[in-house]
This record gives sequence, structure tokens and C-alpha cells, in this order.
Amino acid sequence: MSLIGVEAVVRERLGMDPASLGLSALHQAVQVRMKARGAASQAEYAGLLALDPAEAGALGVELAVPESWFFRGGRQLFDRVAEFVAVRAAARPPGQGARVLSAPCSTGEEPYSVAIACHEGFVPPDAYSIDAVDVSARHLERAAAARYPNFSFRETGPDIRPANFRSVGEQWELLPHLRRQVRFRHANLTDPGFLGDEPQYDVIFCRNVFIYLTPEGRRKAMASLDRLLAPDGMLCLTPGEADRLPPGQFAASGDWGLYRRAAPAPAVAVTVSPPEFRAPRPRPEPVPRPPVAEPPAVVTGPVVTVQPKPASLEAARALADAGRLDDARLACERMLKDAPASAALHALLGTIELAQGRADAAAEAFRRALYLDPDCVEALEQMIVITDRKGNAAQAAALRRRLARLSREDAP
Repeated sequence: MSLIGVEAVVRERLGMDPASLGLSALHQAVQVRMKARGAASQAEYAGLLALDPAEAGALGVELAVPESWFFRGGRQLFDRVAEFVAVRAAARPPGQGARVLSAPCSTGEEPYSVAIACHEGFVPPDAYSIDAVDVSARHLERAAAARYPNFSFRETGPDIRPANFRSVGEQWELLPHLRRQVRFRHANLTDPGFLGDEPQYDVIFCRNVFIYLTPEGRRKAMASLDRLLAPDGMLCLTPGEADRLPPGQFAASGDWGLYRRAAPAPAVAVTVSPPEFRAPRPRPEPVPRPPVAEPPAVVTGPVVTVQPKPASLEAARALADAGRLDDARLACERMLKDAPASAALHALLGTIELAQGRADAAAEAFRRALYLDPDCVEALEQMIVITDRKGNAAQAAALRRRLARLSREDAP
């Protein structure tokens, strides 16, 4: 039985693109939910999904990717955010501290990293607050428990555990004064009413999510982020997602993946003087012209319509963002004939192949990109996802170390 009906629900209600998660992810998630609901077949489960609004959310929980760790992206990013929070809080009256949002927050490592950075940066506890949101209630339960294995501390740098955690068996529990800074909520970023009861935030983390959304899901998510971000606030994305921001709407703020709204173009004052009065001129009599002979007909060959090629990588990416994946893939393949050594083109082709469910073809494209440019961030991030899904932990760890090294080298 085809999963087309289930895919449609996932796309329309959750804004998620099942193909971006890999060929087996949707099938595995459906199997888990079929067992939970006692459905004997995929067709029976599809009927349950269509009739029960809550079931779409439960399926989304199984599809969510809980890939996170403390200070993911580099310590410099979180220190920069802590500095920004301190400055914003200091400029406000008591009781009106800075506000931070982490969406999605997964199992809590990201918002807790902000709390640790603010604490170590001597930002008073009452000077800021952190809201953390995720579509998975199970992830939120783990986040609220604030207990983590050693693998959650794999970011390179000084060990943060002795000063901020206590050992509980084989896990580490975050200390209470840091846990109190974070409030967890269950919500879906692609819901048009997402956090509609909340005032704006000074900083919004929204990392590693756009790639899993449909074009319509990205549009809805971006509308929510635009509504919730303060006019002079900062938005944090991964390097591989920044080009999906609305053109001309945001500008980079440093090299940490932070973006602020671009300054609008200054208005140009135009003075319009009233028109000078002039008496109407008499109309000249029309002068007859001699007839002009028709030119001889020119016989040509058949008319050939040539489809213009996208002029750049950005044009091909725009096709992909618009959901025209076949056109985007063909555009990449045409451009690669002229520029076969372009790592960026191979990486974009891999992303498109992954979105269309061709994981093997995507992996091959990412491997070519990394052969041409070992520091291609987009290819590294996507290959980490692919190797994780295939259970190749050693290769995934090696790719993560390479990505972490790039973050350190790019830091000021």
C-alpha cells in the first residue's frame, strides 16, 4: 500500500518534507504509530491519520530529528549571544529583560547552552529568559529532565560539566539555577498561530530545520519568525540555511551565523513643482506620406525555442526553494557540464537528490563536493545526516570533527 496519503498529511499539516528525511524514515515512523494505534495495515493507519488531528502530531514526533549537543556550532556563537543579551538587558528597566527563543529546541542542549553562556558571562538571572519549543513532547520531557550522556558534550573546547552539572550515574544533570532560566513549550513552528500569545524576542535560534520543510512549510515558518523577532533582534541559522532567508531582508552580523534585519534603503525626497502654464499650440495640418512598399517576405527555417539556463548557483537554488526540484536538478546538471569542479554545485545537487528521496545519489554528490572542497560546509552537514541514518557512527564522528575544526578556524 502506497504511503502517498500519509505523505500528503505530513506535508500539509506538519510542513515537513518526508523525502528530506531519507527513504526509510517515513516508513519506520508509520510502523511505530501503527503499532501504537493497533492499525493492521497502512491503509487503516492512513484513515486514522485523516480523521484524528492529534495523530499527525504524534507522527511528527517520530519524524523529528533529535540531533543536538551542547554548544553545537562553537562556543564563540553562544558567547556572542550572551554579550548581546547582556547589552540589551542593561538598556532596559528592571523586569523587562532580554528574551531568547530556541525553536526547535530538540532535547534542550541548545537553550541550556545559552543559559550556561549567560551565567559564565555574568548576566544576572533576572536579566533574561529563554523559551524553548519543539514539536515532540518526548523530546521536551527529556529536555525538562536535563540529564545527558557523555555524547552530548562532544563539542571541542573546555569541559563544561564540572562547573554546571552534577554526576548522576552515567549521566550528567544540569544544575537547578540554570534549568530555571529555560521554559519549555510544545508547538509547531509551521503553525500560523505559532506562539501567537508571546511578545517579540531579542534572539531567535532556528537551526537545522529549514532543510526538512517543504517550500510552503518554510514560508510559514519564516512568517512566524519574522513576526516574533524584535525589529533590532538577531536570528541564528546554520551556514547551510542562510541562503534560504528572504532576499534582501536580513544581513549577516559577524561570522557566527547571526543575522539582523537589513536596513531599509533611505527614502529620497522628491520635490515636484507645478507645471508651467503654456498656451496650446495650433496643430499643424497633417502632411500626406507616400505609400511604403511591403518588404519581401523572408523565408526562414523552423522556429526553435531555447530554454534559458539559470545563470548562477543562486538561480538553481531559487528553483529548488520554489519546489521545482526537477528543474533545479536539471539546472545543476547542465551547469556541471561547464563547471565540473564546482563543489558548491555538487553540494546543491546532493541536497536536491536528498529532497527527492535519492539518498545514494545524494551521498555520491556530497562525496564529490568534499573531494573538490574538503571544507564545503553544506556537504559536510548533509553527509553527517546521511551517515548517521546508515548507522556509520565512526564516519559521522569524523565528519563532525572536521566541521568543528572549520568552526574554530572561522572564529575571530
